[in-house]
Amino acid sequence: MAIALRKPASGSPASRRPTLQVVEARRRTTRVVVFTATLVAIGLGTLAVIHTQIASRQAVIDQLDRSIAEENDRFDTLRAVRAELRAPVRLDQRARELGMAPALDSSFLSVDPLVLAMAMASTSTDNDVADVPDYLGPLDQFRMVKIMNGMD
Repeated sequence: MAIALRKPASGSPASRRPTLQVVEARRRTTRVVVFTATLVAIGLGTLAVIHTQIASRQAVIDQLDRSIAEENDRFDTLRAVRAELRAPVRLDQRARELGMAPALDSSFLSVDPLVLAMAMASTSTDNDVADVPDYLGPLDQFRMVKIMNGMD
């Protein structure tokens, strides 16, 4: 079935005007713009804070680098002074100034193993001075010292 299209019978088109109505502006666009601007402002503020923190920490790092370089220079200077003071020529010269003379001959003295053991025990700061197990008694340790020195 077909329906015929007809013009409305209301009269001429010039006599009838469309009615005008006030349309409210969309608030959604304004909200989106304000929200985006706020996000951008917060982001820029955060970046400024981060850059400030980075700059202040870099200043601290630079100061530490400078102090490390100064201490390395000081260490090198002290090492050079130490090497100069320990030089054999300087030690020989200083010994002669104090009235010392080189030895013409030398001799070795034998040391009693008990004296050696007592000296080792009294001057030791390390537990591994003589590789002697802890479970040995003093007499067993004395015997081992004598064996090591070839006196047994």
